[in-house]
Amino acid sequence: MEVERRREAIKHVKELLAEPVEILVVDDCPVQAELLRYILENQKYLVSIARNGQEALDKLEERRPTLVISDIAMPEMDGFELCRRIKAVDRFKDLPVIILTSLNDLSHVMQGLKCGTDNFISKPYSAEFLLSRIRHVLMNQGLRKTRPHQMGMEIFFDGQKHFIKSDRVQILDLLISTFEGAVEKNKALEEANRELIKARDLLQRQTEELMALSLRDGLTGLYNRRAFMTLAEHQLKVAERTETSLLLMFIDLDDLKAVNDLYGHAMGDRVLVATANILGTVFRQSDLVARLGGDEFVVLYLCSNADAPEAVVERLQKRLRQYNACPKEHPNNLSLSIGFAWYNPGCPVPLEELLQEADDMMYAQKKAKKQGVGYPSPSDLATPPSGKGMLH
Repeated sequence: MEVERRREAIKHVKELLAEPVEILVVDDCPVQAELLRYILENQKYLVSIARNGQEALDKLEERRPTLVISDIAMPEMDGFELCRRIKAVDRFKDLPVIILTSLNDLSHVMQGLKCGTDNFISKPYSAEFLLSRIRHVLMNQGLRKTRPHQMGMEIFFDGQKHFIKSDRVQILDLLISTFEGAVEKNKALEEANRELIKARDLLQRQTEELMALSLRDGLTGLYNRRAFMTLAEHQLKVAERTETSLLLMFIDLDDLKAVNDLYGHAMGDRVLVATANILGTVFRQSDLVARLGGDEFVVLYLCSNADAPEAVVERLQKRLRQYNACPKEHPNNLSLSIGFAWYNPGCPVPLEELLQEADDMMYAQKKAKKQGVGYPSPSDLATPPSGKGMLH
């Protein structure tokens, strides 16, 4: 019987690991969140990001992930409170939650287990250790499902399988004693490790800073071309899987060369930064806004009734009028040419093709403006290929 149960467990785990694994990362630090996304997506995991606990709860209502990875230190709602609220919902009580922690003392372990945390990952961590913990959590989840009517649970811990017939308090005691034993064994190494930990922390901060620099445009602070291409490809895959329509906007800053020639590149840089700031006020934080280079910007976003192309263009025009209405503060009028391209999940096309389509429309509009036609009216804007995927 034991051999048969093991075979059944192994079969269930293989089936679980063969399915797409969706991970919700909850972290208020954008650099740390993007670093996690980079590590996980390299392993073919599907990743979504929430910047705080409430946003994470909202995302859970929209779509249930395979597991949640959350930092502890976040404003308003920390990782422990988020875990407690997740486990309090009946349909989420078996959703695995991994907490990122420095594990400074036993209080973190006790608080985490009391709120239902499934696993801890100590910061700073290596990519290999993070991925190992995720695999263990998924494996333990599969093993538990093969014995739904038993009062205990079978888990993998420290490379060994343990079947624990106990309640939560006894499991808490087991894990705390294991942690205490590990701390005791490491006391002799604390002094020797202190300088190594400092060096590792410094290296991690430098790595995070370098990663942030590699994703951002140095002048405007927006995503750069490299980051946009990577993140947009991911968004298109998600849109295809969830049957959601996206709109890509290609935006060109008119007459930047003339500004550079007449007033110098410093003034041209000020105009580029002003354009980026305006785009930042018009679009949502969840929208993907980037500077491709030179005078070209691009936006990829999910349209809702309140954020249809007409409404977005009207908001953008309003902000431009407000900017241009202050000639003393802004001596150079801003003018933008815009092109659109819809992403239809029913007939997906490569990102490069979408960019080319929007670029062609933008240049057609730029040409029309020079001939005195001006901006298209909202009724002239493109509409999605179908209503499917639109938010209502």
